[in-house]
Amino acid sequence: MPLTQSPSPTLRLALALALMATAANCFLKYLWWAACYSAWSGLPKFHQQWQAAGVRASFNGWSVIVLELASVAVLYTAIPLRQANLPPLLRTGLRLAASLTITATGTGLLALALAWVKQSH
Repeated sequence: MPLTQSPSPTLRLALALALMATAANCFLKYLWWAACYSAWSGLPKFHQQWQAAGVRASFNGWSVIVLELASVAVLYTAIPLRQANLPPLLRTGLRLAASLTITATGTGLLALALAWVKQSH
């Protein structure tokens, strides 16, 4: 495939799904480390673990944000809406709203599925 051609919509959707799955995993890790950070707060015996948990929670939280934004961008490019006879600003707004909705819903459902799978093992 020449570099001037854009990737197919199927490839974009697969990439967005992979980004959402990674974001869902990071979200679950964020929840875990945030809970540890909260539980170990103020306990001198766990001071170093508390600091490490704070760093890990922060890293995973920012990872979720970055991965979600990347997924929104990929989905935005995969939703053309060319046939719609709408003003360009409204069409852009609809594409962005659809991308945000799909990403948030997809990541939430994948996090739920991952949590269920991790709990059963």
